[in-house]
Amino acid sequence: MHQHTAPVALLWDESHLWGLLLHRALKALRAPLTLVKAAQVGSGVLRDLAPSTLIVPGGWARLKSVALGEDGRREIRDYVHSGGKYLGFCGGAGLALGSERGAPFLDLCTWARKPASQRLPNFSGHVWCTVQDGETSYEAALPVWWPSQFAPDTTAPLDVLALYERPGPDFWSADLDWSGIAPGEVGQWEELYGINLNPDRLRHEPCIVRGRYGQGSFVLSYAHLETPASPQANTLLSRLLGLDQTRPVPAWDLGNATPQWDDTHLGEMQTCLAELIGFGQSHFLLFWRTPWLLGWRRGVPGSPINFLLAMTWQARHAKPSAASTTYWAEHGERCHARCVDFCHQTRKYLLQERRILAISPSSPEASASPSLQRHKQELFGKFPGYGGLYGEILRTLDELLWLQLSDQAGPPTGP
Repeated sequence: MHQHTAPVALLWDESHLWGLLLHRALKALRAPLTLVKAAQVGSGVLRDLAPSTLIVPGGWARLKSVALGEDGRREIRDYVHSGGKYLGFCGGAGLALGSERGAPFLDLCTWARKPASQRLPNFSGHVWCTVQDGETSYEAALPVWWPSQFAPDTTAPLDVLALYERPGPDFWSADLDWSGIAPGEVGQWEELYGINLNPDRLRHEPCIVRGRYGQGSFVLSYAHLETPASPQANTLLSRLLGLDQTRPVPAWDLGNATPQWDDTHLGEMQTCLAELIGFGQSHFLLFWRTPWLLGWRRGVPGSPINFLLAMTWQARHAKPSAASTTYWAEHGERCHARCVDFCHQTRKYLLQERRILAISPSSPEASASPSLQRHKQELFGKFPGYGGLYGEILRTLDELLWLQLSDQAGPPTGP
């Protein structure tokens, strides 16, 4: 195999933490990389850039589709149809599937997302999978972080590259460490939570699939092969990209405090968010699953807090470009003030949630308390998706990171 000379294009929009993970992995694997925005895709940047592969990270598939718009979705279909390669992870995999009512997707295949009532709706960690590699197969531990599941179209089969088999040692279903759940207790937990929890539902279900669209091809993976310090997944990512050598993606520690950009506002934001997480830990609502990934009690919005800390950390640990410095000079003070306010209000919210959880459980969709649910939406927006004070901070950091990292990767041709 030969390393691609054409760049790998990473679609930036609506990826946040998952975009940072993939950017970090591709850099570690020394893949030639450029970042593209949805607006650029809609304006024809894929035709100008001719990337070897278009990679779409995780995130909300629906929001990615909205960002692309009709023009962007058509440009991606044309790119693949003309011989391009599409690689989507989690939400990026969902984006490539058949459209749903009220949610147009790329329609690269007729497979769909399995309804929540029929799948395991909230699982994470490593899963042992059977991986098909040409004529041989092997077992590998592949990481998944709250994915959907495929609903196959039996009239239009795809090549299955990986099948789920059984939970790995760090597997969680909702906020339950599955290694501590006895088989006889499963029904009781499902009755209490009101959702499917049993990972037996995953057995022999497709995890990674491959298909053709016109002259091109696509690989859709609900496994996050870019996960730090997950060597079997990282090796598979290298192979899918056709890279000459496999390199592990190094561990990522959000507690590392040696920045490349010693900006006062960013430093104070990182401290504020770290202290907020410490507060959540002291009330048994948040905990660290890995040095880069939080865990949380069901119903507690740990993921948004994790996103903000990771994005702030990354902004401090990347060299500022001229464009990012100018942007932050204009928006940094307001973003800092919003972040301080967010941390202050979220402390109050977490304390209220701690009290409510002692009475009745919350869920990702809604708090058990209507008044607390209103406060939650003011801070984080409506689920699924995001908004509120969190959304304002997130969008500012997202643009800052785009200006930093796209400058380092080399901007593509286009607006």
